[in-house]
Amino acid sequence: MLGKIPSIFILMSVMLILSCKPNPTLKTDSTADKESPDTFGGTDKSIKDLELKIISTQDQEDLETNYFLLLELIAERPRLYAKDFHSLLGLTLARDYSGANQLSDDLILDAARHFEEALRQYPTSDSLHLIMAQYLFGLITLDGSISHPYGTVQTTGERALESLKNALSHGAKPSECHYVEGNIYRFQNNFLDAIEAYRLSVSADPQFILAYEAGFNVSIELDYPDQAVSWLNEGIERNPSSYELANLLGHNFLGAGKEKLAVGVMEAYLKRNPEPPKKALYDYGYFLEKDKQIKQAGIYYLKAIEADTLNLDAYYRLGNLYEGQSEWKQAHETFSELLKRLPLNHAYHKEIRRTLETIERKL
Repeated sequence: MLGKIPSIFILMSVMLILSCKPNPTLKTDSTADKESPDTFGGTDKSIKDLELKIISTQDQEDLETNYFLLLELIAERPRLYAKDFHSLLGLTLARDYSGANQLSDDLILDAARHFEEALRQYPTSDSLHLIMAQYLFGLITLDGSISHPYGTVQTTGERALESLKNALSHGAKPSECHYVEGNIYRFQNNFLDAIEAYRLSVSADPQFILAYEAGFNVSIELDYPDQAVSWLNEGIERNPSSYELANLLGHNFLGAGKEKLAVGVMEAYLKRNPEPPKKALYDYGYFLEKDKQIKQAGIYYLKAIEADTLNLDAYYRLGNLYEGQSEWKQAHETFSELLKRLPLNHAYHKEIRRTLETIERKL
């Protein structure tokens, strides 16, 4: 594929976040969250300035700068405020495309001090117990060379599970807690308990798509292909507009050599959703191509390009279809359009130029 690989993977997310500055009149997480909008909620100009700095950072990958800006913002908050600790957790656990840690080990461990201090001040915060569990899980998945005070993988996992129990007891969403619980069990190769946790997650919230995906992945790891498919079918039945689940099911069938089933999945999805994500049109074309429905595949690659003129994969596969059918003029036009849109340093740049030279000799 020609698409750009994202440079940062945010591994964890939470819904409600807490300031670490004490406030004796602090209300519950949910109440305070409603009173504080996600951005520019503070009345103090210094808070607004900090928010603006974080939002308008020129280099979005300058995680260390954003890390310290967030700590400064948290210190300025007068009460619980959504997103701050969420962002801090995301920065702490961010990886690059190869899986390497984005922040230094020192900063990754430094975050624990802020999470724990906040918990000491607000021990009944469901948000903070959940975020602590996610942080601890993140620690056990990071580079094993990081030495931290939470003990072995097993003891760190147990402490994370304890944080989840606390989160549930203080009112956190069961779907989110059981999903993180399943992730912990899965990392510990405790697959049966992981499956059970994901089942509890979707029972609590049938629209929690991540848990269906996780149930599918664990079933694949256990070599239970039928169970894996049943997770996705159940998720799609409950969430008919979910492109993620339909896409995953289609690719699962494709990988199993069941091209027609893959086509059927995306065709049914497009019928249910007359305004699908742009990527769905490309996927349908791709499944059709793999099922050797070349003409129809070309039609949907064209639709994908019409919906998104920067879909490089659609240009590439459409050009290959034209070339394979000896439709040299259309192939030349398609690859020429692709070349215009490719960055100069793109890995496929030279290949497309050579392809165009070959086609030109056919014209």
